[in-house]
Amino acid sequence: FSIKEFSPTRQMITEILKIGVPTLVFQLLTSLSIALINRASSNYGDSVIAGMGAVTRVTSMGTLVVFGFLKGFQPIAGFSYGAKKFDRLREAIKTSIIWSTSFCLVVGLVMAVFSTQIISQFTEGDNQMILVGQKSLFANGITFILFGFYTVYSSLFLALGKGAAGFFLGACRQGVCFVPVILLLPMVWGMNGILYAQPIADVISVVITVFMALHLHRELSMAEKQAMSNSEI
Repeated sequence: FSIKEFSPTRQMITEILKIGVPTLVFQLLTSLSIALINRASSNYGDSVIAGMGAVTRVTSMGTLVVFGFLKGFQPIAGFSYGAKKFDRLREAIKTSIIWSTSFCLVVGLVMAVFSTQIISQFTEGDNQMILVGQKSLFANGITFILFGFYTVYSSLFLALGKGAAGFFLGACRQGVCFVPVILLLPMVWGMNGILYAQPIADVISVVITVFMALHLHRELSMAEKQAMSNSEI
């Protein structure tokens, strides 16, 4: 193989962009969500900003592990779908959901049960920061249990070449669902609206994921039946 023999086509570039552009936007949304949290928290003082910053750092350690795991899932799902190996695709989805959810269950429970002890490591006696961080980390820990399921399907849509659906679903957690919540909820719920904005956005995102996943599996079943019919001809 020589690089001189490589000739990218428009279709090839399009398929690359279907995965690459959403991934870039997801990273930008992460930065946007942090900025919005800090902006909302600034109305309540430095302790609230610090507490929410600590929560973000703790939860990001868990999310990065899940993202790394699913980077291995995506090519398997994509190759299986392209080769019409639907049994292998279903097995890959099932295995990924089990392992990612198991990890998220353990990490989420640790964050919830030991929320006070974890946040205390980020300060020396700032009681307001500990209280704010503990409440938010507890709620984030509970909803983090759902993160594996959500991320498997947001990755799956992209792996199957369904760029628009994958982009929308991937943008739900820190964009489509989160931005309205963090902008509106503090107006009616005060500081609690900031503390629980991400967990609420997580729950909404998972509900959307369930409906989109059911629709996707119906499509896959139809595609499998079509492939079996073609093979019998």
